[in-house]
Order: sequence, then structure tokens, then C-alpha cells
Amino acid sequence: MNFIKKLPVFLAFALLGIPTYSFAQYHYDTEPFFSYFKDLKRWDFAGGIVMPTGTFNGVTSVQTPGYTGDTTMKRKLTGQSGFGGSISVFAPFKGTGHISYWGMDVSIMFNDILWHDLNQIYNNDGGYVSNSVPLSASTMQISIPLGISYKVGCDAIESKRLALCAAFGAGIIPQVNMTNLESISQFSTQYGWGVTPYAKIDLGFFAGICWKVRFMYTYGKINLFDANAAIPGSTASSPKLTDGPFGFSSTSNFMVSLVIMPFAAGWHEYNWYNTYDTYNQHDRLN
Repeated sequence: MNFIKKLPVFLAFALLGIPTYSFAQYHYDTEPFFSYFKDLKRWDFAGGIVMPTGTFNGVTSVQTPGYTGDTTMKRKLTGQSGFGGSISVFAPFKGTGHISYWGMDVSIMFNDILWHDLNQIYNNDGGYVSNSVPLSASTMQISIPLGISYKVGCDAIESKRLALCAAFGAGIIPQVNMTNLESISQFSTQYGWGVTPYAKIDLGFFAGICWKVRFMYTYGKINLFDANAAIPGSTASSPKLTDGPFGFSSTSNFMVSLVIMPFAAGWHEYNWYNTYDTYNQHDRLN
């Protein structure tokens, strides 16, 4: 796949600037790796908006200004929208200091995306205008993001004493996309499978529980739908919705989510007024 060739460069930029070592005298200890998956205090729940981009390729009506024929066009799909949510857990595997960790992110994510104005008309000024009967489609995306993150702050060490937290990560998203044309029975649901790389940034704070904002970007082409015939109007006298075969694919997603860690209320490291790490009995001497 083309994204595999780009993945090393993508990961290098995504993780640029993340420290790989620490001069700290103490590293927060790690537990057995799979034990973290049973620790609800490390799980987070996210919901937010999805801003996808895509590509349309197919037969397009040409009007200058009246109908003059058809042509095959390829154009970008921008201004699309959706919403989604995820459930994630962070499993640390390498402490790099008093309050920082490398670890693995495992998530289950659901996105619902609306693609609108698929059947735009090409006009004589070289632009596109909406069809009198717009064609829309919806995609339900189910994915399992897997990646590596560097975390620092309260959620890295489950501390109520630390006010802020941040995370920087990258990885891959195996996914399945189920796409339907809205109000069109001529075609059944089509499935698009693929794996795309991603990068993300989390910024958060502790106030009773842990609150975060997540910015996540993923790119890579996933074919969503192929129609092998024109779509007629609802009646014999109605204009056709499309003039011939067409298809469209997704090329990227940018997601902004509100993230909560409700079980952070049970974090045990809580003496915010201390200047030492309460989980480290030796830190008073550092």
C-alpha cells in the first residue's frame, strides 16, 4: 500500500521532539503490561466532530448554462462533516521520569460521516454547482486505532496532585467503512477496508476527574463506494441524479474530541500540596 511507504516519515514527524530519555533520578515503575487493560482508571471516553476529505471520480453533467453533455471528472470532496466517539486505554511500558511514560494506546472508535453534494454539476466557468436534487451518502466507520504515545502529567501516573497532562502519539488505524447512498435503493451497502496512519495530541487537566481535548489526524485513501450505472430521477420526468458510473473515496479525517476519564476520581496519588512524588518514598531525598 502507498501509505506503508510514507509511514516512517509520518511517524518521524509525529514523534519529533518527544524525549527518549530523562535525567531524572527516579522512573515511575511499570506493572505487567496486560494488567493495565483491567485498570478502569486508565480508560478514557471521547466524543466529538469529524472533518473528512475525499475524492469523487466519475461521470459529471456539463451545463453551459443548459445541458450540453457529460464528461468524466475527478474532484476533491471538502466541507464534509460527521461525528464520532471512542473508548481507549493506555498501557505504559517504559517510564522516562517522575511523571512521564511511553506506552501503547488501544482504542475502539466509531465515526458517522455524511457526504453531501456528490452529484455536483460542472458549469461553463470551470466550477461546480449543486444539482437540483443533491445526492448524499453516509458512512459508518468502525476502527481499532493502535499506537505508541508519550504521556506526561496527571494521567500518565494517575495523580490528582498534578494539574495538567499532555500526550503525543502516532500509530495505525485498521478500519471497515460501511457506506449507503441516502434515499437510493438501487445500490446496497458497500464496504471499504483499509489501514491508515494517524497522529494525535492530547491536552488536559484534572478537576475532579481528568478532562482532555484530543486532536487526531489520519490520512490515506480508502475506497468507499462504486456505482456502475447512472441513478435515474424519482419519476420519468425528473432529472437524473447522476449521468453515469461514479465512485468516491475518503482521503483524510481530522477529529476534535472532548475526552473524559471518569474513573480518575479513584486515582490514589493525591497530595497536591507536596513538592515530592508521594508514590516515591525516596523522592524526599532527591
